[in-house]
Amino acid sequence: MLYLETEYRFCLSRNGLFGGVVFANAQSFAEIQTNYYDDIWPAAGVGIRIKINKHSKANICIDYGFGADGSRGIFVNVGEVF
Repeated sequence: MLYLETEYRFCLSRNGLFGGVVFANAQSFAEIQTNYYDDIWPAAGVGIRIKINKHSKANICIDYGFGADGSRGIFVNVGEVF
């Protein structure tokens, strides 16, 4: 699997409690028989961040993402993935 992602985060409030994010990614999987990467699956989305701890910079993340073939979804996370 090959995976590439980028995101841009920005503040929505002066005190840093609320923030936003715009992201895009692309991934590809090798074919089992040939080991070639034929298809690239792009996706993108937007989200909001609510800071729950200023010292560790942990957030509640609510994202809406959409991808190839009409796939889409809302994703909720506590903490940070990376």
